[in-house]
Amino acid sequence: MDDRDYRAAVDAYGDMVYRIALNQTRCAADAEDVMQSVFLKLYTRPPKDAGAPDERLKHWLIRVTANECKSLWRTAWRRRVQLGDVPDRAPAFGEPDHQRLYDALALLPDACRIVVHLFYFEGYATREISEILGVREPTVRTRLVRARKMLRQQLKEAWEDD
Repeated sequence: MDDRDYRAAVDAYGDMVYRIALNQTRCAADAEDVMQSVFLKLYTRPPKDAGAPDERLKHWLIRVTANECKSLWRTAWRRRVQLGDVPDRAPAFGEPDHQRLYDALALLPDACRIVVHLFYFEGYATREISEILGVREPTVRTRLVRARKMLRQQLKEAWEDD
């Protein structure tokens, strides 16, 4: 992969990688770290078919992003520091309904959150998600159903509180 192809990939997929990382890590600084790691891997060790159709590269980037997010949670610092030790962050959105949705998504288990993101925000079908994440298609559908139930319950409770 030459520099021109690399720059084109960063321009084309940088926002997507950042959104997925932010969705998984729930922290802008961590999402930026993950994004840098993903594109560093692309630059130093591109996939063999990096020059192939864009969808293969996009799938590779999504998979690497998901793996980098998992790796982030396995670091020694993350294992020792509890989330309660980190100071509260400012709300991500000015609109209260958007903030509720973001908070509800953040409460989903990681496996459900990535599936919801790829399905609703990136527009992938369940078959494509199963290929990207390396899980069976029924597993993807089950995670979507569970996530919808959890979101429905969480958002219903949030709106009833108002």
